[in-house]
Amino acid sequence: MKKLFALPVIWLILGAVAIATEIKTTNLIPDGQHLSGAVVTCIKTAVDKRETTLISVLTNYQSGSLTALITRKTALLAAWDKLTKLEIKTAISAAWKAYKLSMIDLKSTLHTSRDAAWFTYKNEVKLCKWTSLVQNVDTSSENSEQ
Repeated sequence: MKKLFALPVIWLILGAVAIATEIKTTNLIPDGQHLSGAVVTCIKTAVDKRETTLISVLTNYQSGSLTALITRKTALLAAWDKLTKLEIKTAISAAWKAYKLSMIDLKSTLHTSRDAAWFTYKNEVKLCKWTSLVQNVDTSSENSEQ
């Protein structure tokens, strides 16, 4: 009985894997068809813009992280200059809290900016594809008169 149940499950899993593989490997540009130079240029421009934005976003994140660490270091060292145990403990706690909040803000900005860069890229590439479809449509008056 267990074998009868296991076989359909195995075939279902194998079928799902096969379909997923087929979807992944489907060629977006059919054989024999080529993208025009304008479309390639459009896509390359979108890729360049996306990558430049991502580099800038990561550079800002790295710079902000470094600033947060330096600020934390300074605050922790200053905490040990306090006179009482309570003041030291409060200053250390404040330094760590400020650091954590700073890192949360940086991560949030990183994710938002990264997602925006990819969203913009996807929209620009869609426009490039529409451009290629418009270029392939024959709009000459010869065909409309026949």
